Amino acid sequence: MIPDGRTPVMVVTGFLGSGKTTLVNHLISRENDSLVIVNELGEVAVDHYLLEATEERAVALPNGCLCCRLRGDLEETLVGAAMRRRRGEIAGFDRVIVETSGIADPGPVAQTLFADQALARDFKLGPIVTVVDAADPGNRKSAWDVARAQIAAADVVVLSKVDRPGARPDEARQEIRSLNATAACLEASFGELDPELLQKSGTDHVFPATAAHGAGIHSFALKFDNPVPQALLERFLGLLVELRGADLLRVKGVVAIEGNERVLVQGVRHVFDRLRRVALPETGLVFVANRVDKAEVQALWQAMSNLKGRQ
Repeated sequence: MIPDGRTPVMVVTGFLGSGKTTLVNHLISRENDSLVIVNELGEVAVDHYLLEATEERAVALPNGCLCCRLRGDLEETLVGAAMRRRRGEIAGFDRVIVETSGIADPGPVAQTLFADQALARDFKLGPIVTVVDAADPGNRKSAWDVARAQIAAADVVVLSKVDRPGARPDEARQEIRSLNATAACLEASFGELDPELLQKSGTDHVFPATAAHGAGIHSFALKFDNPVPQALLERFLGLLVELRGADLLRVKGVVAIEGNERVLVQGVRHVFDRLRRVALPETGLVFVANRVDKAEVQALWQAMSNLKGRQ
């Protein structure tokens, strides 16, 4: 198995004022070989000045929301950074940290990394980290659809401000579990957190297959009894995206395919990364979806499997 030497891109998201910049500052103080990209919403860029990274490693994307029209700027920034790193024009970096604006849906950022082949040569999606304010739940409720999508897409949820008077971390955990039962949930005071805890929960690692409950957004796992033909798996994912792509907030997992191999599946909404062979235990597919029933997905897989069996 050839090791994946691409640079991981960690996405740090969370609603306005949740403590994203504080967390990023702590991360880069512990791992200073990071390239930090900040997406700011406003006429004047400010947040990147608050980061304690060297100037050449802190890049502010222009005014706008990363989940809407600025994906092109992210692509240009990452491709440019990779080229400058190869030419020795900037110091090397072992990871990229993208801090989104507080009203950004992280899904399109992941889509960018999956869909752009130029990016895929140098970069891979790392963990999506969502910061949730344990002391002020009313703030994120002001734009609940955005905050809910941020939590649902997460590999790791970091509860911030747990030391504040009136903080209710247990209530916040219940809220998180109702939307995303598969995410690791960690507490942090002033952003202090072991970076290794975040790295262990990224998209290159094993994904838990527990189910969640809740209205609208929920998670479930699709298991396969036997190794599956890769071509059938690809057709199944393609048809699923065609039918329900807008509602697939996150799909990820390791699937055993014929030939005694395993492939990593990961996608967000309409865009999936190409299947990559990995040396990881088989987990099945874990879905975080909006109003998509497990029975619906199972029925589609069964129908396609039966059709192949009759060919």
